[in-house]
Amino acid sequence: MPSLGEQLRAQRERKTITLEQAAADTRIREKFLKALEEGDYPSLPGAVYTRGFLRNYSDYLDLETDELVVLYQQERGGAPPEPAPKRSSFKPYRPVVHQSLIFRPVILVPVLIIAFVGSFLGYIYYQFTTFATLPKLELLDPSADGVAASSDLIVRGVTVPGRRVTVTVFPGSDFFDLHSGDDGAFGATVSLSPGSNHVVVEVTDASGKTNHVSRNIQYQASTTAIGPAPQLVIDQPAAGASLTNVAVLVSGHVDRSVSRLLINSIAVPVNSDGTFQSRYFLPAGPQSFRITAQTSSGGTVEETRNIVVVYTAAVVNVFVRGGDTWMLATVDGVDVPGTGRVYKDGETAVFTGREVRIRAGNGAVAQVIYNGQLIAGLGRQGEVVERVFVAQ
Repeated sequence: MPSLGEQLRAQRERKTITLEQAAADTRIREKFLKALEEGDYPSLPGAVYTRGFLRNYSDYLDLETDELVVLYQQERGGAPPEPAPKRSSFKPYRPVVHQSLIFRPVILVPVLIIAFVGSFLGYIYYQFTTFATLPKLELLDPSADGVAASSDLIVRGVTVPGRRVTVTVFPGSDFFDLHSGDDGAFGATVSLSPGSNHVVVEVTDASGKTNHVSRNIQYQASTTAIGPAPQLVIDQPAAGASLTNVAVLVSGHVDRSVSRLLINSIAVPVNSDGTFQSRYFLPAGPQSFRITAQTSSGGTVEETRNIVVVYTAAVVNVFVRGGDTWMLATVDGVDVPGTGRVYKDGETAVFTGREVRIRAGNGAVAQVIYNGQLIAGLGRQGEVVERVFVAQ
């Protein structure tokens, strides 16, 4: 029959759990877990503590706790449990008499006065905070005074949920009467006049108090003749698409008049045949792409794609940058064929599963994107590391 330590070690290794991870999960020091697995009982504390460690560790490993405790006592030579300390036989010489509190007028009157004064001050403070504090109003766009490149200006912000919000532009005739949403958000698109524009946003709360924020925006209408808008076709992603466990590929093509292509305000190269593509590793949730094509004469066309990114597994993208590293990938307990070798600088790999385990011989050069979240490096230069990624 296997010894106690052999059973513990075999079950831990069967679950692919390291001693360091087991110590962190059970909050038992690693040296005590190691002593239990090696049968090194002299290195353990007293039998009472050791039995407690053994019960917690065996429960953690899904083993029969009572059988292992009996086996532990047999391996220690049948030592009986340590006796519990005796209870003290001390008794008081006489009962303790508790005197009840008697409310007399000399005590009751000051207590009532203090309670009345405290209530009055609390009421005054409530009135002050309720009626003196202005309603919250935060203008997100435009975040500061500035210069606009277009006559259309997006105004958006956050305030008290369900309240009336007005947006006014001077000079001009634009006036918007809005109500903030359940999350307090509001927004509108206003028209600017050439020159200086004064944008005023005002909110009114339930008690009638108002708060306002203003911005000075300069708009200079362009006098340069603008050529025709270029052609822009988006092949991927489809509008409203839901992408599961994959990177987002934005691709399409433009005509030869396009001199510059932007995706979310970042320039993207266009091939000689007019095609383009760019890949994005994004976290779960709604995502938006704004693709803009521009010509040298000022012609512009813009397309928007709103999508949803979903992860049902652990998706681990590995990029080897700045050197070489040995790497082994294990997905759902099975070593991935082709890994367990030296990866050269510039190589990439992607692993998907319920559990992905990466072992690398040079942690600094193994850069990881896990479900759209960037991990700059798995460790230090020359450090041997092991990381486990699980489906969220």
